[in-house]
Amino acid sequence: MNTITENVSDEFTVENLLDYDELRKEKTILRKAFSMMLNHSDPIPGNSYAQMVLDTARIILEDLNLGTESVKCLMLKNLADNGMLSPGTIETEFGKPVRELIEGIHKIERVDTKNYNTNRENFIGLLLTLSPDIRVLLIRLGMRLYDMRHLNDYPTEKQCLIVGETTALYIPIAHRLGLYRIKNELEDRIMRFNDPRTYEMIKRKLAESRADRDHYTTDFIKPIEQRLLENGFDCELKSRIKSIPSIFRKMRTQKVEFERVYDLFAIRVILNKTIENDAADCWKIYSLVTDIYTPNPRRLRDWISFPKPTGYESLHTTVIGPQGRWVEVQIRTRRMDEIAEKGFAAHWKYKTQGKAGIKTDMYAAIRELLENSSHSSLDKSISHEKKALYSDEIFIFTPKGDLKKLKVGYSVLDFAYEIHTGIGSTCTGALVNDKMVPLRYILQNGDTVKILTSKTQKPNPGWLEIAKSPRNIARIKHALKMESYKDSDWGKEIIKNKVLQLGFEFTDPIINKLAAFFGCETILELYQRFGEGKADPLKIKKALLEPGPEVQPIVPPKEETFPETVSSIMAGKGDYVIIDPKIRSLHYQFAKCCGPAPGNAIFAFVSVTQGIKIHRTTCPNAHQLVTRYPYRVLEARWKTLEKDDKKTK
Repeated sequence: MNTITENVSDEFTVENLLDYDELRKEKTILRKAFSMMLNHSDPIPGNSYAQMVLDTARIILEDLNLGTESVKCLMLKNLADNGMLSPGTIETEFGKPVRELIEGIHKIERVDTKNYNTNRENFIGLLLTLSPDIRVLLIRLGMRLYDMRHLNDYPTEKQCLIVGETTALYIPIAHRLGLYRIKNELEDRIMRFNDPRTYEMIKRKLAESRADRDHYTTDFIKPIEQRLLENGFDCELKSRIKSIPSIFRKMRTQKVEFERVYDLFAIRVILNKTIENDAADCWKIYSLVTDIYTPNPRRLRDWISFPKPTGYESLHTTVIGPQGRWVEVQIRTRRMDEIAEKGFAAHWKYKTQGKAGIKTDMYAAIRELLENSSHSSLDKSISHEKKALYSDEIFIFTPKGDLKKLKVGYSVLDFAYEIHTGIGSTCTGALVNDKMVPLRYILQNGDTVKILTSKTQKPNPGWLEIAKSPRNIARIKHALKMESYKDSDWGKEIIKNKVLQLGFEFTDPIINKLAAFFGCETILELYQRFGEGKADPLKIKKALLEPGPEVQPIVPPKEETFPETVSSIMAGKGDYVIIDPKIRSLHYQFAKCCGPAPGNAIFAFVSVTQGIKIHRTTCPNAHQLVTRYPYRVLEARWKTLEKDDKKTK
């Protein structure tokens, strides 16, 4: 790709438009649209609005291969922007497709791209999906190319915005759509703006080395031309200078000066004769070239036998030329070259080892459509082709300008849960584009959404009909289940304490027997019923004593000697502490922090998760427990000490 020139084209007039066959057929309606534009357009510093429209029209006609409807859209867009032409009038006088194109461009221009650097992929996805008509994006690319060609006409702040957006969004989009020529020009102009010193240095050195490069190219091509003629091949051979940004990337990647970048250019061999067996002929030419110059087998790229998913076809090889310099040689037919030069060839993922994504087939179809369609049919057919582009995704703005990806058909409630489960569970509605909407409102691509919440809001069964995401539905079901069994923990403690008081172990057979007795389908339901106070704890005794699964009460401890008793106490066995004389066999544990033993002064403390704990009164934690939680402290004494007191008396 040669370096771009300062002046892209001479002045382009409305009469020039009529040089295009299809536009000539609609010259009356085009002149009408142009006349309306002239009567209502304001001058732009450095250029007239009319000239800007005409220059952009030339881009979309020559570089993007679009047709009449796209040109009408450009002419009428400003009138629609300023309210001088209603959508209804546009549709009546110029057709529905023109109105839809204008509306699509308006959507793109309204997108707030201030956070594009942190959400590049989402912003790209949004721009690709705002309109089902791919021409909207192509027209916008043409407009952006015009902006970059006339960057000096804008104030500095606007220049920085245009360059930033182009780098982050429009160059990747051009690359993905196979608009490789446009991508290269945008990169060239951006480097000229961002790093003019380096740009001019490389440009100057390219000019200085041109004579040597031309001489080397002539010497390299001469034996190839002779061998091709000898074998009856009608070919054009030409050199292609790499773009300045591409050369600069090589300098940085290889960490070398300009003089040490040897692959500044590539030789392209184009087979003119169009025949059915063009692939075989390309390989024959390859064999002739590599018979003259030794190839590097690791640098062979066969895009003819295995075309890229986007349709790009060419043979690439790198050979050792005169003076031991590596030279890239590209071999293709005229058809292949024309497709590539138009820009609609599949250069998507060209520099990433051809790993095309799931959308590649769509881009290939666009390329094929643009390649094979005439101007007259193009505008009508392309608007209906491949509307499935990102068809299952929408992109939503947060109030801070961040962009979130969502599925088509998702509601406000889904979006709230996607942000955070806590926000979803307390969501009451949202402000969508500053308008209040309910939870069930279905979000549209490009909406700006502010979620509204309330501390008193909780999920309810109706939300299962509102949510569309399987993940969010599962979250709501879990929240509803937890709400239904919110008292189950308390109910479990009630049952556990009662079972232990009755002298039974708190085991699975016991719990299952109680669940069957109280008619509960699950253990969680049993706990919840007791937690809500809907079951009588006094009936637990009846349940355990009734015939059923065999449940053995705890055997009363045998009389032990004092040393045996102390040993049992310290091992946590038996019931040797009196906490409340009215309650028989209250379950407790000895605190590990102080290790109480018979003879120590003790007290009982009701913990939240581990039941009753027995502490020494001299425990390091005693003061904190008694002062902070006095209502959870119970008196306690040793049974063995009580017996000893009676004997003494």
